[in-house]
Amino acid sequence: MPTNRPQSSRNSIEREGRILLAIKAIKNQEISAIREVARRFEIPESTLRTRLRGITFRAKARANGYKLT
Repeated sequence: MPTNRPQSSRNSIEREGRILLAIKAIKNQEISAIREVARRFEIPESTLRTRLRGITFRAKARANGYKLT
């Protein structure tokens, strides 16, 4: 039985998957132009460039910021 997640949560998970696939396509040199990859995977070009520079996305950065005792 699938989990009942809000629509925005599902969209962000799908978007994150598309971003990861786009990064993989660039690293494997399947598509060389960042603009073309962003257009094909329907993600913002600025987000893709930021991720390629190695900056982590907000949800992951926030999760790693908590101190558990």
